[in-house]
Amino acid sequence: MRNFFRTRFRYTAALVAAVALPPAAGLAQAFDLSGLEAVPELSERVPEKIATRGVLVGGADNAYAPWEFLAGDDGQTPQGIDIDVGRAIAKVLGLEYESRTAPFPSILPALGSKYDIGLNAFSITNERMKVVNFVSYSDTQGLWVVRAGNPTNFDPADYCGAKVAIMSGTYYEKHLDLDNQACLDAGKPEITKLPFSVQTEAITRVAAGGADATATGGGTAAYAVKQSGGRLENLEPVEPMGKRGLNGIAVTKEDMELTQLIADTLNHLIDEGVYADIYKFWGVTQFLVDESVINPEVSN
Repeated sequence: MRNFFRTRFRYTAALVAAVALPPAAGLAQAFDLSGLEAVPELSERVPEKIATRGVLVGGADNAYAPWEFLAGDDGQTPQGIDIDVGRAIAKVLGLEYESRTAPFPSILPALGSKYDIGLNAFSITNERMKVVNFVSYSDTQGLWVVRAGNPTNFDPADYCGAKVAIMSGTYYEKHLDLDNQACLDAGKPEITKLPFSVQTEAITRVAAGGADATATGGGTAAYAVKQSGGRLENLEPVEPMGKRGLNGIAVTKEDMELTQLIADTLNHLIDEGVYADIYKFWGVTQFLVDESVINPEVSN
């Protein structure tokens, strides 16, 4: 029995390495912004406390590849789409960008105190817009992740009784809870929810056979499958899980000046083509937006 567990541990550890770790571990992977310069009409509008500091501080869990993750020689350097977007915004404003790692649910409440912005692939929802401002920057869709061949016959249209790993505090957890209530109301088996603080842990649980599926943003879901070496596959969700939706950069509700500045800077990057080039570098051009909008109308 002891040998079985040792073998099981080694197998699981191999899956963790294959699925959870981005290929950039040990390598610097970042879009080249050396040709991007500060724009005076934008940089002059930077709030005094940020200008004095010289650094735009963002909050992220940095565990949501390819949007943001820790890699580099030290394994602790934030990299990813969101990091490059943050760096580009900061550079146009004549600043440096710093992404501080924090638990996902703690970021929005700390805007304006610990962080200037929240740049963590936040889904824009009406509930969140009651407490923070959002500046749209991506148009994404969720996907399910299951083991290759879908051995448990997970059905996105009816997964009552399934065991689902999910990242806490996300749009997908909210709709998982709604789907579970629908199961109970229909007299069907309850969905077993396995909550995790970071998405990589939820994906790893699926890969190791401890859950039937996990739901997450399309970029992250597709990236996990690509990195899994054939161990995982994606399934298309049904509404409302499969609905396309905007992601946004979060700013405290009390700072409309900074909110407007972030939107104007993003639109500058869109107009100059830098924004599209960043997304092309990371292979996610399907998530581009034509314009950055403050607190856009959403149906969720």
